[in-house]
Amino acid sequence: MPKPNDDFDPELESTQAGEIAIVAGLGARKKAPVLEQVQGPGAPRSFPLAIDETVIGRGHQANITIESSRLSRRHMAVRRAGPEMSCVDLNSANGVYLNGVRAHSAVLHDGDTLQIGDVVFVFHEAGA
Repeated sequence: MPKPNDDFDPELESTQAGEIAIVAGLGARKKAPVLEQVQGPGAPRSFPLAIDETVIGRGHQANITIESSRLSRRHMAVRRAGPEMSCVDLNSANGVYLNGVRAHSAVLHDGDTLQIGDVVFVFHEAGA
């Protein structure tokens, strides 16, 4: 009677496991960071931040246009600098509030809230 492990080849087994890991990772792409609008005109909705600079405002020149008289035409920008995302007030009349504190510019972290006028966003970092 043969032993149960007679056909076991450790080198073959590790190669197969490595191939499975490679195949599993082929379709995986990193998702873009997202601004989730939770309050204000048009909420709820989400905006992927797929370009290096996304301008938010009520004007047609903004990448994300929100119909609110409390927003400037070009109110705020969300910018990518390497792996970091930051928000920048574009000299708006009503300012930008990050987690309830007025900010001219700041690095964003997962779960941060951004308020511009009567619009509130939650920032979500990129994920797999």
